[in-house]
Amino acid sequence: MLDLTFFFFLLAAIAIGWTLGRRSTRKKVDCSEQQQALARSYAAGLNYLLSERHDDAIDKFIDALEVTSATFDTHLALGNLLRKRGEHDQAIRVHQNLLARPSLARASQQKAQLELARDYIAAGWLDRAERLLQELVETSSELRNTSLEHLVEVYRDEREWTKAIHAVNLLHGRRFKRLSPEWAPVQAHFCCELAEEAIKNKDYLSARKHIDAALGYDRNSVRANLLWGRLEHLLNRPREAIKVLQRIPKQNPDYIPEILELLITCYQEIGDEKGLDRYLESLLREHPSNSVLIALTERIHRQESEAAAAAFMGKQLALRPSLRGLGHFIDLHIDTTQGRARENLSLLKTLIDQLIASRPHYRCNNCGFSGNQLHWLCPSCKHWDSVRSVRGVEGE
Repeated sequence: MLDLTFFFFLLAAIAIGWTLGRRSTRKKVDCSEQQQALARSYAAGLNYLLSERHDDAIDKFIDALEVTSATFDTHLALGNLLRKRGEHDQAIRVHQNLLARPSLARASQQKAQLELARDYIAAGWLDRAERLLQELVETSSELRNTSLEHLVEVYRDEREWTKAIHAVNLLHGRRFKRLSPEWAPVQAHFCCELAEEAIKNKDYLSARKHIDAALGYDRNSVRANLLWGRLEHLLNRPREAIKVLQRIPKQNPDYIPEILELLITCYQEIGDEKGLDRYLESLLREHPSNSVLIALTERIHRQESEAAAAAFMGKQLALRPSLRGLGHFIDLHIDTTQGRARENLSLLKTLIDQLIASRPHYRCNNCGFSGNQLHWLCPSCKHWDSVRSVRGVEGE
């Protein structure tokens, strides 16, 4: 069904074009032919709208509404509306039509160029958007910062992290000034992306430089400290890795599940089992989570007994019920249960496992996107640091 907002907008736009055409022809006795052509375009555009032939209606709109300083904003707004509706090809056509008019003022052409670049970004044609935006950065002082921000978006999606860092540094003429609170964490993530690539290529010296740069932009970057801990472990320095990883719960306890496996490995490599137990107990006390509870319960199981682990888990579940904890609690009892009771526990465990598998482990605090792995950049709303572990009965 045709969107009513779009219908009335385009109908009004064509009507404006017809009206302006009539006004202009009144000043000229010999322009009756032009007036009739405008009227025909208006009628044809209306018919196309009613039959939901959007492309043809837009063509008639372009024909009927002459591009002038008086109608420029109408063309621009229609293109923007089409882009928001997801009709990228039509939006591109409208904005390209504006750029094809050399009679427009330079400032108006640059505004149309910016909107066309936005169309290309929305359509996924990033290379075309990049060229238009680079030109605006060089030629338009008014649109420079906006164009740079869109360039950062383009480089982010192209994974051109070095270019993205450079573009952010150009914002607001920054050279030796500190970045704004809005951009500092973003720059830190760009540096972390470079560090990830360097670690993957076993270029540990470059990785350390990128991590240092990330912490220079944002000293509380959880991701940078997590990468630093990984790097120290790869360099066979588990004690240093532990020191770095232990900063993360103080920075943001939501990321505790992300450090546990590596932290436990490092403690075991230095043979400090008691130190690990004390640290896990402090985490459970200060920042309760199912990942810490299960890790501590498994250690009690290995060091003491199944009964001691079950008693500990049962006490914790009474304080903070959760599906994951309940599933682990059943695992501790099922091997010592016989007959029908064992069958019932097995059935209950299967149902709990299915329920946990059907629930997302992570959710974006900004847009609600959910999934089963951590994304530093939300795939949906493109916000950094907004995806966290789900908490509560079904999560952490």
